[in-house]
Amino acid sequence: MRINMKHVWIVFKKELKDAFRDRRALFMNFILPILTTPLMLLVIIYATKSAYEVKPEKTKICIMGEQYAKQLVDLIKNSQFDIVQSSNPKKDLQDGKIKAVIEIPQNFSDHLSKEKQVNIKILVDGSDSKSSNVGLILSEIITDYAKNITKQRLLSKNINPEIIEPIVITKENVAPPRKMALFLLAILVPMFVVLNTSLGGINVAIDITAGEKERGTLEPLLTTAASRISLVTGKYISVSIMAIISGVTSLIGLGLTFWFLPLAFGENATKELGDIAALALPASIYFVMFIVVVLTAIIFSAVEVAIASYARSFKEAQTYLTPITFLVLILAYFTMYKTPNDLVGSYFIIPLINSLAIFKELIYGIINIQHLLLFIVSSTVYLIASIIFASKMFENEKVLFRS
Repeated sequence: MRINMKHVWIVFKKELKDAFRDRRALFMNFILPILTTPLMLLVIIYATKSAYEVKPEKTKICIMGEQYAKQLVDLIKNSQFDIVQSSNPKKDLQDGKIKAVIEIPQNFSDHLSKEKQVNIKILVDGSDSKSSNVGLILSEIITDYAKNITKQRLLSKNINPEIIEPIVITKENVAPPRKMALFLLAILVPMFVVLNTSLGGINVAIDITAGEKERGTLEPLLTTAASRISLVTGKYISVSIMAIISGVTSLIGLGLTFWFLPLAFGENATKELGDIAALALPASIYFVMFIVVVLTAIIFSAVEVAIASYARSFKEAQTYLTPITFLVLILAYFTMYKTPNDLVGSYFIIPLINSLAIFKELIYGIINIQHLLLFIVSSTVYLIASIIFASKMFENEKVLFRS
């Protein structure tokens, strides 16, 4: 059957008009994607800071046997940790009331005076990331104290302290602050944008196929002069438009994030949000992101129309299409912690992973022509296959009207 573009246009206008009448669809496609990116970034940034950041003045620890090592305890107090008393330190540590326990043995001073080794125990809750970090900080304090004692002992014997430390390791992070901020964005943003894009047309796809079956309006539509291929094309384009809108509004949300955060936090933006507050992406990056959104949207729209056409009811279609959400999330983890240097050619060929990989490069400001061509060519192949799949499903009456 040949496609009649007049019929396609009529079906497209009708379906799109119905979609815009649905307030839920408008919220899901226009409002939610814009809000998702800035809100999720804020939540994750603050959640990460609260989970790992240690503020000594607000962190309670308990020192058992502090009377045996007054000099060391004074050193810990100078770091501003809130040292509290506890009748049952281990239980308080497990309950989260304190973040660490230091056990100083009774023979601490005696062993040090006799130049013997002494054991100090630091108890932490390994299931609490903040408690673990407190343990690391306390270990560094005590290690520095021990090194100072060793130095004094050697000097008293006229021995150069460097003799026991021939190698000094200095660790330097060469990644600029901007790159560190981009790493966090590259973990989160591709997943949000691709998820919103791939799922943006689901409700419309269900409503114009399984929904029409349930309402009994699909059979009369099939008796009109419009061919099956014209009908499915019009429906497919309307679903694609809604998915593209969802993806584009996600990109708008990303742009608004960079614009809004510095305004909202003012002078405290960098302090509260780190270098993310000062980031901005050039227009060329957003243009390529738009191309990725369009290709991702039209591929998924065809698959969603095909699967929804197979369903006999709205609920059944929802059941069939729900796994797509999990599929997107699962595949997102394949690239989540990858840097652009880790992304090999195969990442730009596999469906959905190719969209995530391209987005990750774009967040870093990289436009790799070879990778972009691999993405476009592979996406075009998947697009043709998905459209053929959708049209075959819609033309098969055994599938369309199965009992």
